[in-house]
Amino acid sequence: MTPDAIRMHAPKILTPAQREAYFETGFLCAEGLIPDAWLRRLNGLSEAFIEASRSVTASNEAFDIGPRHSSDTPHVRRLRALVDRHPDFWHPDFWRFASESPLAEIAADLVGPDVKFHSSKLNYKWPGTGEIVQWHQDIPAWPHTNYSPVTLGVYLTDCPAEQGPLTCLPGTQRGPIFVHRDDAGAWTGSVRAADMATVDQSRAADLVGRAGTVIAIGCRTLHASRANLTDRVRPVALFVYSSADAFAWMPAPTPTSHTGDIVRGSAATVAHLDPFPCPVPPDWSKLGYGSIFVAQKAEM
Repeated sequence: MTPDAIRMHAPKILTPAQREAYFETGFLCAEGLIPDAWLRRLNGLSEAFIEASRSVTASNEAFDIGPRHSSDTPHVRRLRALVDRHPDFWHPDFWRFASESPLAEIAADLVGPDVKFHSSKLNYKWPGTGEIVQWHQDIPAWPHTNYSPVTLGVYLTDCPAEQGPLTCLPGTQRGPIFVHRDDAGAWTGSVRAADMATVDQSRAADLVGRAGTVIAIGCRTLHASRANLTDRVRPVALFVYSSADAFAWMPAPTPTSHTGDIVRGSAATVAHLDPFPCPVPPDWSKLGYGSIFVAQKAEM
């Protein structure tokens, strides 16, 4: 759906001003939308996953493990496919949160009343400079027939500016979709320095907020995150949704058993085809996908 078509449906969770801010800038940061009971449950599950990671020695289908990981000092960069984990780690509350909490209604406010689920993960930014995320757009990794996909994130703890929050460049959702490969054609998951030199980075906005803050980032919006300068871990749960009339035309990097499920409204009978071109990513079903941390550090 286009923004004009979405505007025909009154928002249920967001204010009209918040929705318009998202359409204008390509991102949104809003506090007070997630009930405390959900936030406590998600934090408890996150802590249980970190505890379970102590028995893991290398990255696997559940965990993307950082270089400092050990049983004594866990270093989990990402929990993959959050809603659909290995039986030793899986818990239905993550899917309930994705499909039944206010998050799905927020998605409907941004993409239209018919909402499709795509993917999810839980990212951790540990103290230090090892997990800086360079400028990138999401859609080149998982292109769709249109550009409705939105990533909705929930900060599980307070996230001030010094803790490396996600940072967005307003208006870039209307600009080019950059190639996320190096000069040799290898996938890097980041925009080349020469391309970023053409973008005004002075207007970058930090998406800061208290625990429970919801952030929304459009799939074409340039975003990044800096180093975590505190002594605390920054966890953010991320869920990707699209309008029901958006269809992926390449394999998803980290598919789940719920990828493609309709969580609000009805399935589409006609695809919305946006004519704006998108670069073709690697075929993840053949190559496999690590994480953005792996790609940006050329660990593939």
